[in-house]
Amino acid sequence: MKINQKEAALLDKAIDKWEENALINPDTAHKLRASYESDAGDYKSLTFYAFIAAVSCALLAFGALVLDEKWIERMRRYFAFSEITIGLIFAALTVVLIFYIRKRKRKFINTVWANESLCILLGLSASVAVAYFGKGFSMNTDQYYWLIFATGAVLGYLAFAVQSRLLWIAMLLTFGGWWAAYTETAATNHGAFFWGMNMPLRLTLYGLLVLLVAYAIRRIKPLADFAPSSYFTGWILFLFTAWGLSISGNYSFQEWTSFRQSRVLFWAIGYTVVLVGILLYAVKRKDNNLRDMALLFLLLNLYTRYFEYFWDVTNKGIFFTILALSFWLIGRKLEQYRKKTERLDPS
Repeated sequence: MKINQKEAALLDKAIDKWEENALINPDTAHKLRASYESDAGDYKSLTFYAFIAAVSCALLAFGALVLDEKWIERMRRYFAFSEITIGLIFAALTVVLIFYIRKRKRKFINTVWANESLCILLGLSASVAVAYFGKGFSMNTDQYYWLIFATGAVLGYLAFAVQSRLLWIAMLLTFGGWWAAYTETAATNHGAFFWGMNMPLRLTLYGLLVLLVAYAIRRIKPLADFAPSSYFTGWILFLFTAWGLSISGNYSFQEWTSFRQSRVLFWAIGYTVVLVGILLYAVKRKDNNLRDMALLFLLLNLYTRYFEYFWDVTNKGIFFTILALSFWLIGRKLEQYRKKTERLDPS
């Protein structure tokens, strides 16, 4: 049932009071809260997209101002700054932002997107500080991956300091970048293989590692809040990189371009079996998010195989006609499912 914002606030207060006075138990209170919905929720999507636009513009502005070498060099010449000095400036900015964000989160606990957008600025500031410290200390450019590792460690600390899930995800992705860069540098056969694994296989293993971390930190109280973010990120990384592995197999790029795609059919079949297993697991555990991800990647897998094996042998008109019909059928089934869900849950 949808009600306006004032009515929802009144009901929330009443239910809280009843629960506080032990007139109703927590389960009943939860059911009562779930029985209505404030129409303010209709603006959540708009708010989300507005912040996405704001963050995108902020990133562009940051890139234009800070990452522009000419602008940096002009500032350095004018103020006679060294790389270490610039690193210290951004490190100081990072410290200021930490205190400001922590204070703001305590004061405006419900403004999630605004707080997280500031955390993005915090992460960027810290990353620039690490980069300029690395330049200032003349780190070996052949081992640049240690700067990536240091950036990941700093982002992890910042995520914990300001309790930002977005920064935690950034840390996981940064460590993934470090793993890719490190293994690329240490790999044999012109960077193709590391311990007998090509890049897609190495990143697939990293996705599995993130999933293991997600399950492990559930039992660590200070880090338990980051478990859902790690879980989601781990599955996305694993499914996406495994999809790439199903296309290339464990071959180098030169080898992959020299043979027919049917040679990696085993990898494609294996990926399909894994996806079906994940889907069944998600349905059994009633994990709707994982179920939706598995279905999405099943569709991606299906269309990938379609392009791989039918692009060269099918008339392009027929090819895209079949593609259009398949998308229409999927959309129709999704619409039927949505209507069925609305009938079962009219609230």
